[in-house]
Amino acid sequence: MSADFNDRDETPDRRALVWLYPVLAGFVAILAVLQMLPLVLPIGPMYWDVLIYYDAIGRIAEGQWPAIDFFVPVGPLEYFLAAFSNWLFPDAQPVLMTQWIWLPVTVPVMALILWDTARRGPRVALWLLVPFLLYTALPFNVIDFYPYPGTDAFGIYNRHGAILIYLVAATVLFVRGPVIQTLCLSLLLLALAFCKITAFIAAGPILLFGLMLGRISLGAALATALICIGVTGLVELSTGLVMAYVQDIILLASQNTGAILPRFLTAASQHFNVLGAGGILAIVLLMAALSGHEAAEGRASGNRLARAIDAPWFWVGLLLVCGLFFETQNTGGQAFLLVWPALLMILMRPLGLYGRFGPLILVLIGFTALPNVSTMMHKAARMAAVAPGYVELDAPDLGPIGRVSAKDVFVEQAERMRGIYISHRPTFEAIAETEALPSFIMFSEPDYQYLLLKEMQDATVAIRALEARTGRTFERVFNLDFANPFPYILGIKGAERVAIGADPSRALPELDAETRQAVARTDLVLAPVCPFHHARKQLFEHYKSALGGHEKITLTPCFDAYVLPPAP
Repeated sequence: MSADFNDRDETPDRRALVWLYPVLAGFVAILAVLQMLPLVLPIGPMYWDVLIYYDAIGRIAEGQWPAIDFFVPVGPLEYFLAAFSNWLFPDAQPVLMTQWIWLPVTVPVMALILWDTARRGPRVALWLLVPFLLYTALPFNVIDFYPYPGTDAFGIYNRHGAILIYLVAATVLFVRGPVIQTLCLSLLLLALAFCKITAFIAAGPILLFGLMLGRISLGAALATALICIGVTGLVELSTGLVMAYVQDIILLASQNTGAILPRFLTAASQHFNVLGAGGILAIVLLMAALSGHEAAEGRASGNRLARAIDAPWFWVGLLLVCGLFFETQNTGGQAFLLVWPALLMILMRPLGLYGRFGPLILVLIGFTALPNVSTMMHKAARMAAVAPGYVELDAPDLGPIGRVSAKDVFVEQAERMRGIYISHRPTFEAIAETEALPSFIMFSEPDYQYLLLKEMQDATVAIRALEARTGRTFERVFNLDFANPFPYILGIKGAERVAIGADPSRALPELDAETRQAVARTDLVLAPVCPFHHARKQLFEHYKSALGGHEKITLTPCFDAYVLPPAP
């Protein structure tokens, strides 16, 4: 049986760090500079996902805490890190800022991984670093939600989870120092738990088999568990955040109890290129191991289980399964990045030791690793090529949120559809009654997202004009839509207790007495109607009972407003 690459007893040689650490530091510096520039990027599918973060930034600025003061569909640390990044880079382009909010966690972990792995020479450290840099830098998914170039704002938290799971896999497969392994796993497990719980669950089998196969020592596992329990306990005792977050997880799970098989089939079909090649690779590696080829066999040392299955075929298969599970909950992210450490483990062994299977294994590694990389690079190249010719949105009151552009035909389409939405509102109300959308992919269409921001700009101007005309200053604002960035935009408070990222189909808790009272005392409630569609209809009906004391006005042709009369 082959000696595992990571078990070789070699003299520490960290000369590679002389240039690897500057590369990592330079990468961070470049991302920081990019967030200081007033960049304008092409708008992409479901840009409104970034509005959730600005919704949270506005709430946190006013003293509200995720999970404690409002329902969250993902981990509270996502929003705290967004608020911290916005404080550091208040003018950052939203897609870039939200893409990079986890750098304070992921960069130190990557530095620790480099410190440990550099003892085995520069190759392994370098090839663990390169995918991390690429997938961290580029704000793109590996699934197309719309054919035209643009930044991917959809599922940003899924990309965060994918990077964190990748670092878990790299730590388990390549980090051997118990202290560094403990530090890495402690940071990563806490990050995963408070980033997205499905990412935490997806990483579970990697950790379990890492412990069972001796890649994680019992001491490191116990130390990691104690650190995580201790930190979680301190957070709960000092803030009450943990139990509030657990309650949100339970509620979210109860609203998403669909059949699991269709989700696996959908995820598998979307990523069949990677899953197909990776699955065949695992089978070929198993065949090579059964044929007695040294590089494909299990470890020569360790417990009986490790000697039997701690082999490349097992890790490729396990990481594919973990990635597939993560994709069933988070469609279209970068989940299969986590397979790369297993592929690197194969490549670090001489190809000749795989016997006649060597060339086929090399080809299958290429088919497993390259499709997602090429997709992201292609998206980035297309966006860079077309961006100079796109039309910039004129929305000065939105701040960085409005720093987007769109193809001229999408701008024209947005203007045309705006007129139709206004003059034919009963038609769209009738469509909403059927629970259908005017277009099945409407939320992915750039003209919809562009018009959404343009009308938010007009609503902001109208609100300030209304205040000037009436001599009244609104104290709180609530938007009956997917996200409520108006507190951030207007610099006022938002309605308390209301869910963030209000998707009526899967992330909208029942209206309780506290939330109803909070909405009832909100003096400005906005209702966008360009277009009026089923989700907006559901949100209005959800909160309708809290609006009995409000007066309805037409704020703009595309925004109704419900205004609470001033107290006598």
